[in-house]
Amino acid sequence: MWVVVSDTVGGGMSFGKKLLRSVSGFFLVFSCLGAIVATVVFFQFWLFLSLPAKPFPEKKRFFIPQRTGAYGIARLLQSKGVIRDASEFYLLCLLKHSNDRLEAGEYAFSTLERPEEILSKIVGGKVVIYVVTLPEGSTLAEVAGIVARAHLAGFSEIIEAGRSARLAKALHIKAQDLEGYLFPDTYRFKKPVSGARIVGRMVARFWQELPADRQNREKELGMTLSQILTLASMIEKEAKVDPERAIIAGVFYNRLKIGMPLQSDPTAVYDLPGFSGPITSADLKRPSPYNTYRIKGLPPGPICNPGKKSILAAFYPAKVPYLYFVSNNDGTHHFSVTCREHEEAVSHYYELKDKAEKK
Repeated sequence: MWVVVSDTVGGGMSFGKKLLRSVSGFFLVFSCLGAIVATVVFFQFWLFLSLPAKPFPEKKRFFIPQRTGAYGIARLLQSKGVIRDASEFYLLCLLKHSNDRLEAGEYAFSTLERPEEILSKIVGGKVVIYVVTLPEGSTLAEVAGIVARAHLAGFSEIIEAGRSARLAKALHIKAQDLEGYLFPDTYRFKKPVSGARIVGRMVARFWQELPADRQNREKELGMTLSQILTLASMIEKEAKVDPERAIIAGVFYNRLKIGMPLQSDPTAVYDLPGFSGPITSADLKRPSPYNTYRIKGLPPGPICNPGKKSILAAFYPAKVPYLYFVSNNDGTHHFSVTCREHEEAVSHYYELKDKAEKK
């Protein structure tokens, strides 16, 4: 009996050991396989993080729409060839806790950028910046061309916004359009942006650049802001060197006081589409509401967008006795008090011009 029991117990213990060994072996093999799989997955993810999408540089520019989720962005990036795998990029977002921090907008990516660099750019909202520089003396049409060439907005969209009396009123401009109020400067924009928003930024800068005592100066000069700005636009077109701006302003004010025509050449061609010069005697005779050879006083509005120096010259003209000025053919002008002196200066100008053309 004892032997039988002993054998039975002994046999049961032997079977249990075998079963335990089998289970242990299974778990060992499973653990090894799991470790191998984990290593492969980790290595694959490491390669994803370390390698760019393509072995050669290529710029990709596109919009990430508003309210696009992390996985939607990942799929968009993969479809554009910026990353190799959307699922792995989404995993990267999870690991970086970036799901709710991805910014919409227009981005420019290089296919050589690593996924972490791409994610950092989107989280930081480092979208494409459009830089637009307006030179002093640009007209509305020229501003529209500059904006259009920068691929920021269409030419017609800027023209429409610039000619909108309703928008001018909303921007506190007492005029029918925004010619003269688009302050020449360098601007930075992000897309999407409307034409109204673009010109609105330029007008906002205009208000910032006006002199602090402008209202007192308007009263002292007996001029409205629109009239002063119109004069500033003429100064901008006439002056080539800064020291002469206030002098030219003084000449124009002197003419206005005695009712003398302003006779500013640039006013005669302002409303000629695409005019590129030179201004001829026929241009000076053409009928136009802006042609100060044919009308008395100021034109109905600015003929360009003047810079700060010309605006200040119009607000603070030099006290000079001059009524005339003519080019010296070198960027400067000869200023005269009498008509006779002016005629002599004009003759001298044509002599210089003839010599320059013969060279």
